[in-house]
Amino acid sequence: MNKLPLFFFSCLLLCGLFALPKHNQAATVKNFVLTYKNESFTATSTENWNGQSTLNASSAEPPPGQTLIRSLKEFTGLTAADRIPPGKTYGFKLSAVYDFLESVGKQLKLPAQEPALTVANGRITNFTPPRTGLSLDIYKSAVNALRSMETGRSSSELVVIETLPNRSLMETNNLGINELLATGTSSFKGSPKNRRHNIEVGVEKFKGLIISPGANFSFNQYLGSVDGEHGFLPELVIKKEGTVPEFGGGLCQVSSTTFRAAMQAGLPILQRKNHAYAVQYYSPQGTDATIYPGVVDLKFTNDTPGAILIWPYFKDKDTLVFEFYGTRDSRTVTLQKPIQFDKKPDGSLKASWTRIISKNGQDKTETFKSVYLPPALFHKEEVFVTASSTVAAALTPNPIQ
Repeated sequence: MNKLPLFFFSCLLLCGLFALPKHNQAATVKNFVLTYKNESFTATSTENWNGQSTLNASSAEPPPGQTLIRSLKEFTGLTAADRIPPGKTYGFKLSAVYDFLESVGKQLKLPAQEPALTVANGRITNFTPPRTGLSLDIYKSAVNALRSMETGRSSSELVVIETLPNRSLMETNNLGINELLATGTSSFKGSPKNRRHNIEVGVEKFKGLIISPGANFSFNQYLGSVDGEHGFLPELVIKKEGTVPEFGGGLCQVSSTTFRAAMQAGLPILQRKNHAYAVQYYSPQGTDATIYPGVVDLKFTNDTPGAILIWPYFKDKDTLVFEFYGTRDSRTVTLQKPIQFDKKPDGSLKASWTRIISKNGQDKTETFKSVYLPPALFHKEEVFVTASSTVAAALTPNPIQ
């Protein structure tokens, strides 16, 4: 046998000019998504994630809070419980994934919040809801991402450490305000100054309301008078004689957000009416509730075991949130996605919103239907007007931007 070719081959290997095949590096992953419950974080620049990482099952896990120690193998530190074979090599750099997750961890981090509640004159004047503290386990989340990418997936779950408050909301009161029942949310992005002001004033009318068990809620009752003396500003409305300013434009943002919370809570809706035409502030269509003192109201019943606390707030400058707190019973509520249909070129359309309430082994299905007319018959935005105004519907024109 001629030994010369074997000699040259050995030299090539030793000199690094020729190498045996290494671990097959996975393809570049773009737009990798990391999720935690309803939140998601997308990494769009993942080119620097390509490389190799070798994880050793025999090494110790880094202590909490310790900065990742990088080595020539890029990353070490899994416990035996992770059941990774010693020397397992992946086609991505775990240290680069770790770097991205450090920024995600800063966004997710929340300290635990202790609940507080003060009642004065039958209304809650100070309320701090309990909040579970959150901190991202960056180490384990990075490992999850690595494993997912290695198998060709484009997403993975974040590992989040949750810390409960020391006391419960139940310990702050004897009204049955024990937990979050439902949340309603709406966006009023693009609203003019007066409309924003009226929304803010309207929200304060409902902040801290306590709805007793078995009581009926009337939006108009708690709203009260809508005029300048009660802090409202004029906004354009459509009347028979033309477009003129009236007080209170924008209050239907408040009623629609309240309606969404009541729907999610599974409360019996006694009265609700959609707007005369589809309004951008209440997308998706079919989930709005217009109000008009003396004519149209939003009403529901508190049929839960305890009192309901209504606590609205602004999540940001364009987002209104209504939270209902109380005591849960055996009901479960399934809200289906609102459906829009019969759309016409003139902007008219129909919509439906269905919810299924399951309680004591029985299902109750309710569908709330909406019919929207062509916007050209009115104007392009909703507004609320005073009860003394003569107007066909609670509507307002779209302000010139």
